[in-house]
Amino acid sequence: MARRSRRRVLATAGSLVLAGCTFSRSDGDEGGEGTGETPEVTDTPTGSPEGNDTDESDGNGSDERSATDDLETETEPTDESGTDTETGSTDGEAGGEPETETNGTEADGEDDGEDGENGDDSGAPTDTPALSVETDPLVTGLEVPWDVAFGSAEAFLTERGGHLTRIETERLLSGEPIDAADLEGRREWPAESLLGVAVHPGERWVYVAAHADGETRVERFDPDAPGEREPILEGIVGDHTIGTGLAFGPGGDLWVTAGTAERDPARDPSTLGGTILRLRPDGTPSPANPGLADPRVFSYGHRNPQGVAFLPDGTPVATDHGPEGRDEIRRLRPGDDAGWPVARGGPDDPEYEAYGEEYAPPLVNTGEETWAPGGCTVYDGGAIPSWRGRLLVATLSGRHLAVVTLTPPGADLPPVGDRGRRFDADWLDDAYTATANRVLEDELGRLRGVVAAPDGTPLVLTSNRDGMTRADEPFPRERDDAVVRLRRSSRQ
Repeated sequence: MARRSRRRVLATAGSLVLAGCTFSRSDGDEGGEGTGETPEVTDTPTGSPEGNDTDESDGNGSDERSATDDLETETEPTDESGTDTETGSTDGEAGGEPETETNGTEADGEDDGEDGENGDDSGAPTDTPALSVETDPLVTGLEVPWDVAFGSAEAFLTERGGHLTRIETERLLSGEPIDAADLEGRREWPAESLLGVAVHPGERWVYVAAHADGETRVERFDPDAPGEREPILEGIVGDHTIGTGLAFGPGGDLWVTAGTAERDPARDPSTLGGTILRLRPDGTPSPANPGLADPRVFSYGHRNPQGVAFLPDGTPVATDHGPEGRDEIRRLRPGDDAGWPVARGGPDDPEYEAYGEEYAPPLVNTGEETWAPGGCTVYDGGAIPSWRGRLLVATLSGRHLAVVTLTPPGADLPPVGDRGRRFDADWLDDAYTATANRVLEDELGRLRGVVAAPDGTPLVLTSNRDGMTRADEPFPRERDDAVVRLRRSSRQ
């Protein structure tokens, strides 16, 4: 594949055009009701496979699988070679040389600007994000929390064990630790496990992904009548359909991630496993979809995508677990084939084909390093100012929060720093250069999700009671699992 300049600037009518998308400073908050649709693509995808989501794995087959874990737990599918593939990956590089530079000058990244904006015309941060934060447990004693979503005055929390909790936002964020057993709004859900949750931005609907009877489905309900559930999406099946993240994006569409380790369904856009879906709130296809065999499908060829978020201009990005590393962060474009299980890396990958014209490349591919990425969000709060405008990614096997800066061509790149890694290989998606920094490394253990509360407070969900912790680490701790608040370090 011909080398593509990562500094390419396309000027059109005074706007910066990035691979068919116009970059603007519009408000496209995750879960918010934006006014614009996701930018349509005008150029041809240059190929790159979606990451294989194996969020329970550390990439070397060493993680123990709980005897009670089933399809809904992060079971690590096995490759045809018999190798354990329990390794998360969000747009990560497979095999080959790591696309990183570690010669940055800022080791601790404590430079918190007032608003995270550093004078760059693109609006992308050019400093190193704060790498030291303080943590406060807000809810403890949970059974593998998976996701949390906020309504106007209340939050909804799912646990893989089958609980749905409704709690007032004010109480959740009060700072007074709450034991899950004391939550009056915690109730059993009629399913084997619960996964993603989302709240409609304008109507009184809560959406939950649930797994039961061998399939995953999405249901919606009125929070005042939780027993009256309406299925809007059914029939997600496969060996590894544990992702199922939910998020409302710009334009009011509901985005659903659906994973699979099976090799055939992932590249068949007429099946739901291994796809990312874009739906209207009632479950019908979004009219902005590319018109594939199943009109609900936005992109396919994914392995186990778990998180989806939206950049300031509305561009969707997603995380995806890979096989034995090769985790990815991917920019989503309509009709893209992410390549799984054929392509999963660059030209030097020893096991998988390289992304080419047929397969859309990711922004990030971790190669031999395993993250097992879970939920993600684009942070726009003020609690930790230097994180503004950056993508936050929870990692399971990586045991850290990745703070990812996505820099468009022609803009100044932030320093890499001692805890950073740059993803700038020629074969990656060159719409942005990704610089990832590690926060909370080995401090909280496995992280399943990350969200921002309405007041801008960042929250992470730990996943240390999912049967995947190692015998040589201090997790799970007595308070696990927990919803944990992050705040600016007093040392800054």
